[in-house]
Amino acid sequence: MESFPAQRVESGQQISAEPADEHTEATPLLLPGVQNDPKSPHISWVPPPGFLWIEIAIFSNVFLSGFDGTITASTYAVIGSEFNAANTISWLTTSYLITSTAFQPLYGRFSDILGRRTCFFTATITFLLGCLGCGLSPDVISLNLMRALTGLGGGGLMTMATIINSDMIPFKERGMYQACQNVLHGFGSICGASIGGWIADTIGWRWCFLCQVPVSIFAFVVGYYVIDDKRTLEVSVEQSEEPEPVVKASLWKQIDLSGAILLVLGLSAQLAALSMGGNNYTWTDIRVIISLVISAVLLVLFVIIEIRTNAIPVMPMSMLKGQLAISNLISNICVGMAAYSFLFMIPLFFQVVLQDSPSQAGLRLVVPSLATPVGGLIAGIVMSRVGKLSWLVRMGCFLMMLGNGLVASLQFTESARWKYVLYLIPANLGQGMAYPGILFTFLAAFDHSQQAVSTSMVYLFRSLGTVWGVAASSAIIQNVLSSQLPLALSGVPNKEQIIDEIRHSITVLDTLPVEIQSIARHIYYNALVHSFQVSTAVGAIAFISAFFARGGNLNRK
Repeated sequence: MESFPAQRVESGQQISAEPADEHTEATPLLLPGVQNDPKSPHISWVPPPGFLWIEIAIFSNVFLSGFDGTITASTYAVIGSEFNAANTISWLTTSYLITSTAFQPLYGRFSDILGRRTCFFTATITFLLGCLGCGLSPDVISLNLMRALTGLGGGGLMTMATIINSDMIPFKERGMYQACQNVLHGFGSICGASIGGWIADTIGWRWCFLCQVPVSIFAFVVGYYVIDDKRTLEVSVEQSEEPEPVVKASLWKQIDLSGAILLVLGLSAQLAALSMGGNNYTWTDIRVIISLVISAVLLVLFVIIEIRTNAIPVMPMSMLKGQLAISNLISNICVGMAAYSFLFMIPLFFQVVLQDSPSQAGLRLVVPSLATPVGGLIAGIVMSRVGKLSWLVRMGCFLMMLGNGLVASLQFTESARWKYVLYLIPANLGQGMAYPGILFTFLAAFDHSQQAVSTSMVYLFRSLGTVWGVAASSAIIQNVLSSQLPLALSGVPNKEQIIDEIRHSITVLDTLPVEIQSIARHIYYNALVHSFQVSTAVGAIAFISAFFARGGNLNRK
């Protein structure tokens, strides 16, 4: 493995927003002398020397991104019990979600200006330190703060992996590599969900975080030797008579710091409101309303700044114009909403209707979840061999719509037990197909110089969709429970207390008298069906919107 020097900003240099002419989609991050000619139709792309080591480094981070995203799902109760903080332990996920989503869009533009190497190390080191801090946290406040730090780095793991591969691999060849990335991320998610509880029960919940540290160190060390500091924004030299020109200032002037700060604060306020609403506080609570208003104001200011800034914008508003871009982002948001609403509601369905334990409900998801990486492989094959993206996105959205509709059709008492497995497959398969299809449809609409920022935009809107999906599903369930339970339990002593307990924890259902338990489970079932019906409608919107995203393919040079 060899190390290659980072690009330097010399005296009097200014960073130009023009893309570097010599960087093509086949320009590797590796040896400058080892390149393939992307313009020749007779020469196929061959991975350059050292390519495998870069893939190992970035794919290690991809695995950790999936693993860390699910490993805490089965450790809530253990961690909350140890710190005696069951009522605030939900911030274990919320703090990570806020920082990962808010900082994710910054990696694209910042890597254009500061270099891929700098942003790769920023993501890896902050994630590593966050995991280490979580494993050593003495109290729940420190743990939540460390999860926020982990999220700051975690938001860049998948984004930087996609961006770095975009620099090395020609567009036509990128489908299979993106499919492998999605498969590995899915495999990490399955591993995290399946062994998180086992780790907590055997060697302790702290090792759920500490076991990720060696993998992060490995990715950092390998990346240190093989990842070059490529920028897609070239340095233009201007003569200067000053003996000590302000080099760093000329670089930092190009960074849209005001836009970045407004975006992070606006997204953080919105995510905090969505996390509090329906959980810690009602949706009409003044704290939730103020957070949403602040978010709206900050995001409007962000848009104004992005339009008027003289620096290189974090998110160019021009990329949000046009039929293809708008329809693709609508599908992206709706797919994220439907996917995470489905993932959030299915375990509840099994625990409420089938009376499974959390671990039993998780095991039921293992086989259907394998359909997600299968869908990713199908997408990779189609993109590499056919190059057409539009039908891939449409098929993925259709399968997600179909899958949510099938689950919504399940009865409270279902004699055909095979439906609990088979009906879960279409949505997972569709997710695996739609995610890469949507990503590459958006990337194909822009020049290679915009690949980093367009990648981060796709991941941002998808992340927002996931948050909105979970928040909407939670709101639907709480509204159905609060409207139907008081009527169904009229005349029952301590009715208000029982309803409050049911709304906040499904485990209380097992402690209720048989008659009350049956009523509560049926109403909970009705709420879940309503949620799946709404997810089906959201999937339908994604499917319809996908028909307006025409023109994307992988056959360009």
